Amino acid sequence: MATELTPVPIQAPAPAPSATGTKLALGAAVAAVLVAAAFLVVLHVDRYWGPIDPVSAMLSDYAWTPGWWMWAAAMLLTSAGSVVVALVLRRRGILYGPLTVFATAAWCAGLAAVALFTKDPQGNAVSWVGKVHLGATGISCVSLPLAGWLLGWAHRNSPRWRGFARWSRILALTAVPFFLPFLIPFAANVAFGQHLPTVATGLVERVMAVLELVELLVLAGWAWRAAE
Repeated sequence: MATELTPVPIQAPAPAPSATGTKLALGAAVAAVLVAAAFLVVLHVDRYWGPIDPVSAMLSDYAWTPGWWMWAAAMLLTSAGSVVVALVLRRRGILYGPLTVFATAAWCAGLAAVALFTKDPQGNAVSWVGKVHLGATGISCVSLPLAGWLLGWAHRNSPRWRGFARWSRILALTAVPFFLPFLIPFAANVAFGQHLPTVATGLVERVMAVLELVELLVLAGWAWRAAE
């Protein structure tokens, strides 16, 4: 029978996530992103798998080439790798705040939707599948730079994370001029149902994609350091 003198058992704190397990997960995530990048390189250099003009054709046009499966796999692998990076940053107390969490989740979900909902072949979003693809593309363009900026701003004065925060903000700001040419036509398509072409859309989109890939790798390095 318990009395006031009976010592109350103290519950041990929950064990922290294993650093080794976390780093293995991050290693797999980075490997997935690098495999995705390799698939995209193949589509750009092999004219059989990706017979489109990389200067004018959009990345989503690879969904209508013989290498469509590499395109879809690249998007899904990048999405999966991003989920792992986001979860580690979240568990280590780096990724916080509703807007930052929402932007990061939107990036992961947007990439998956881009792969699963194919664009309409004529370019304009006519079918509901094409409209979902267009919306997912717009979300993907904005969400990772937004999340990178918010993360960098939140930790800009942290002695430990100042370097990662600075590069995260730099890459986020650098990507802005490249996704604006897509947001404006996207808004026009949604509001007026008109497609506004831009100059060298394929090249602009590919530069933006490279910047976002580097941003993702910076966040992965940030998560790796936080796991130590």
